[in-house]
Amino acid sequence: MGAEDIFMSFLTVAYTYMVIVCIAVVVLENRNPARTASWILILVFLPFLGLFLYLIFGRSFHRQQRISKKLRNKIYKCAKPQVADIDSAIKTMSENSEVVEKYAGLIRLLRTSGDAELFANNIVNIYTDGRQLLDAMIEDIGKAENHIHVEYYIIENDATGQAFQNALIQKAREGVEVRIIYDDFGSWHLKRSSVKKMRQEGIKLQSFFEIRFPYFTNKLNYRNHKKILVIDGKVGYIGGFNIADRYTNGLKWGYWRDTHIRFEGDGVAGLQTLFLTDWMYVTNKLHQTQRFFPQNQICNNTCMQVVGSGPDMDWQTIMQGFCHAIHSAKKYIYIHNPYFLPNESIFNALESAALSGIDVRIIIPYRSDARVVYEASLTYVAPLLAAGVNFYQYRRGFIHSKAMVIDDDLTIIGSANMDYRSFDQNFEDCSFIYDKETAEDARNIFLTDLKKSRKISPEAWKKRPWWRKLIQSVARLFSPIL
Repeated sequence: MGAEDIFMSFLTVAYTYMVIVCIAVVVLENRNPARTASWILILVFLPFLGLFLYLIFGRSFHRQQRISKKLRNKIYKCAKPQVADIDSAIKTMSENSEVVEKYAGLIRLLRTSGDAELFANNIVNIYTDGRQLLDAMIEDIGKAENHIHVEYYIIENDATGQAFQNALIQKAREGVEVRIIYDDFGSWHLKRSSVKKMRQEGIKLQSFFEIRFPYFTNKLNYRNHKKILVIDGKVGYIGGFNIADRYTNGLKWGYWRDTHIRFEGDGVAGLQTLFLTDWMYVTNKLHQTQRFFPQNQICNNTCMQVVGSGPDMDWQTIMQGFCHAIHSAKKYIYIHNPYFLPNESIFNALESAALSGIDVRIIIPYRSDARVVYEASLTYVAPLLAAGVNFYQYRRGFIHSKAMVIDDDLTIIGSANMDYRSFDQNFEDCSFIYDKETAEDARNIFLTDLKKSRKISPEAWKKRPWWRKLIQSVARLFSPIL
């Protein structure tokens, strides 16, 4: 046996050993069986490539605490509402809001699972157009007097990104504290020269899970997908829009339809808490100061929770909140979602709701910016159609909105898609708004979008070409890791 044969034999044994070890690790994680099976198939049937993909995307970060509970509580203490505990908050706010009383179970779940406090006294405005949203954000940034906190998955160097950056630089020159967290993967096109310039202008700027060889492999799959803007602790923005031209100008083939909210009131403290927790992680600096949580002058019955979720937490809080909200529905459930890859819990909740006679309508894209995800998502349509769920495909352009409205009293808007990645791997944020007026606005927006969509007929869906069904089914095999 020659040296080459010995080397190949050694390589084969070493590779086989590594694959067996990886499979053992995947199995011992005791996670989603579909996800486990997908990784085993990839490791077995994609030699070398499968191992490479697993080392980058497959390793679990689940329940690895980034920040101790003790440090979290120091930040939360500044943001606490006036009442002592969640039951007292529900009781107090239920006196003026029947919606809070109806969703008491959901509110307790989000507080226990994700430390999401319940806040009253909020004014909420919904935005569906990126250009109008950017104008509103820049206007509010221009009014900042103390601090501006920014956290986005995508910040780019195009015209939209430059306009946003210039507004922040101007305020930094005026002495306003500006802090930015950007995801190092999502903001891949943010030039180092722009980062350097912002720092030179006095902006404190940090990337989230920096991608640098060879240390990127254990964190690359876990991205910060949040969209947060907090101004003076008084104004907050959260939703699905990022900072890039396609969000304001659309794509070459159509309009970019998304959903975001601007809000003022006590609830901004919840958004501020999420930002400061992430800032403490990326900088190791604790900001425990009351000036980030000013006294609110608004007084009304619009109540809300701002919820964060991620693989470092004990529970999949946003996913649990979605499930509980769906199970709580009595009349209807209207959903926008661009990447519809529901896990078993969400799928069963929607199926059960439709079978029980609740009006369930879901708007998904007709054309998407992520082809594999899009093809995989279509495999979930047929069984839910059979259960009575109504699906619509948005035809005006691409719908990127992540929103849900239930029974004219609950609205959920945030960054989380209805897929495995948002539930299990990404750091996400969502607002749960308990208010009839906001829900009415969200319902009317949904009904307007229906006019720009085409309903999927169960009969026509069954007649899809066999090769499309095959492509979609193969794509679905990878849905737990997309």
